[in-house]
Amino acid sequence: MLTAIYEADFLGFSYGFRPGRSQHDALDALSMGIKSRKVNWILDADISAFFDSIDHGWMLNFLEHRIADRRMLRLVSKWLRAGVMEDGKRIPAERGTPQGAVISPLLANVFLHYALDLWAHRWRQVSGN
Repeated sequence: MLTAIYEADFLGFSYGFRPGRSQHDALDALSMGIKSRKVNWILDADISAFFDSIDHGWMLNFLEHRIADRRMLRLVSKWLRAGVMEDGKRIPAERGTPQGAVISPLLANVFLHYALDLWAHRWRQVSGN
């Protein structure tokens, strides 16, 4: 359900973890863009360890922009805080989203959509690029 909602919102220049899109598609689009117009800048964002550092509060705020169902938001919140078991004890997660979990790539894309993609889109509109 979340994928159907957010795929309609994600911008065309967003490629990571998206259905029918790959890193090769992103490189092809970048190559075409550079060849077809003058390029004055390229934004390089290092998102290594990104999944481990997603702020839960911001994540839930971003989800609230499109998800009105409090039950769904509560479910995602519980999932984010579920944590891990170490030596038989539950260690709650304070930030991040578990890598390898089926919903993690979508949540990462939602976070990046609001934190990076919309900013870049607005900047391009204002600057005429």
